[in-house]
Amino acid sequence: MTLADRTSIVVGVDGSQTSVEAALWAADLAHRMHVPLVIAHAVTDAAYFYTSAAVMVQYPLGESEREAAKECLDPARDAVSAKYPDLPLSTWSQRAPADLALLALSRKAQMIVVGAHRNVSVDSLLLGSTAARVANHSECPVAVWRGHPGNGPVVVGVDGSPLSALAVERAFEFASAFGTGVRAVHAWAPGVAADLEQEEAEHEALLAESLAGWSEKYPDVPVERIIASVHAELSLPLYAAANARLVVVGSHGRGRASSLLLGSTSRHLIEHCPCPVLVCRSEIHDLA
Repeated sequence: MTLADRTSIVVGVDGSQTSVEAALWAADLAHRMHVPLVIAHAVTDAAYFYTSAAVMVQYPLGESEREAAKECLDPARDAVSAKYPDLPLSTWSQRAPADLALLALSRKAQMIVVGAHRNVSVDSLLLGSTAARVANHSECPVAVWRGHPGNGPVVVGVDGSPLSALAVERAFEFASAFGTGVRAVHAWAPGVAADLEQEEAEHEALLAESLAGWSEKYPDVPVERIIASVHAELSLPLYAAANARLVVVGSHGRGRASSLLLGSTSRHLIEHCPCPVLVCRSEIHDLA
């Protein structure tokens, strides 16, 4: 077993078929990006205190706990090893709440991948699922896997903010790895007395500025631009995600308390998007 390093993609598994599929998707990405994959499982202990410090205490697993961890880790590890035999692969397990274990790993990992069952609504996600808590509090980008990706472009939501800039960077990086294009979407809710023609020109300029330089850095990645005037809740319209391999958005949560609820765009996508959704958060640690 090993801890993640700064290049690793970490995927959390719980023994379900959903988590195995999430692990295979994470493995495909790790293979394409030439980085290691860590398959992680947390052994839940009802007596474990729910504090951010608790997960940092290294308690050895008992025999029954090791067996339970093995039963959850083995299906994902075996599936990944069979499909990607040359991928640097390791497993990790510890006694802790699942979300705290993954959050601890997020301090070093390049990205965390978690699976969300497709019959789970966003309301129940916000009431305390591992996927939502990790997406809200991770110190690195988090991909929430809800279903098989399409074979189209990587879709990225653009709003001109610093976290949107991070989302654009990751979108181009992943599109290059997947051998596909980027579909950049910028949408806004027009004012009541707005000059729509002028507003559209201003938003087109914002999108162009946000994408400036990336085509030169990734000349192999074609870019499609979409400008849309829609309700704020649908600020990244789901029609733009049709057949997407991945949807990338920035999260605007500030601090632990304010990020208890995902932003409306992230929340809507996690609920409805058929493909994986990558939520980019401020990267506190240095990945260099």
